[in-house]
Amino acid sequence: MYNLIRVEFFKLHKNRSFWTLLIALAVLSLAYPLLYYFDHRSSGEPQFTGAEFLITFITSNAYVMKFGVAVLSGFFISNEYSTGIMKTIASSGNTRGRLYAAKLTVFAIGAMLISLVFPIVSTLEVTLLSGFGHLPEGSTLLFIPRVLGLTLLYTAAYASVGALFTVVLTDSGKTIGFSMIFFLLIDFVLAGLGSKVEFIGTLYDYSIFKLVGEIAESRIHSGDLPALLLVPLLTIALTAILGILVFRRKDIK
Repeated sequence: MYNLIRVEFFKLHKNRSFWTLLIALAVLSLAYPLLYYFDHRSSGEPQFTGAEFLITFITSNAYVMKFGVAVLSGFFISNEYSTGIMKTIASSGNTRGRLYAAKLTVFAIGAMLISLVFPIVSTLEVTLLSGFGHLPEGSTLLFIPRVLGLTLLYTAAYASVGALFTVVLTDSGKTIGFSMIFFLLIDFVLAGLGSKVEFIGTLYDYSIFKLVGEIAESRIHSGDLPALLLVPLLTIALTAILGILVFRRKDIK
């Protein structure tokens, strides 16, 4: 298993799409705060501090997570089907369960790295421009590691869903297109159906799609924390098992 993960890390390191995503997001993360900085400066409005920017815009990072997972899943995993690499790997003697687990592990780590670019780069830049400021009233120094830790956890959950799509669809274009449409519309679909069907509403309330919007809350009640942690963990476990089952029965050409 260790050697399989090393091989996948080597592929990720050599994957141009991964580095292109990282660089593009880093550039956008530098440019985005500057727009607000110069706009506030010209209008005389108070500047965002690093803490205020992180709190205000961390929810927008959910779109980065979804976009990163969708694109990386197509170019990192699904692309191996079209190039024939997946067929070679599947016949290497390793069980398909171990192969899938190794790919999912490295894919999730790559997506997690992408998800940290915006909050870290933009917050550091705003801090250099306007200072860090103060955290919300009632927050502790654990606020930042909590937000970043939950960002990593939910990105891994989204990655596990994206990896499942790659096994089902195999084609990189279909995977990217379907994943982006699914991640962008699933909230509207579940929220709309949930307003009419109570079970679906409850299901949506305890899904990663709804809870990802709560990771930046300044205060999280002790009763809400178990759900915030258990839902993404259960999502990872369930989709990983489904992915392995599908991958084992998949006819790889």
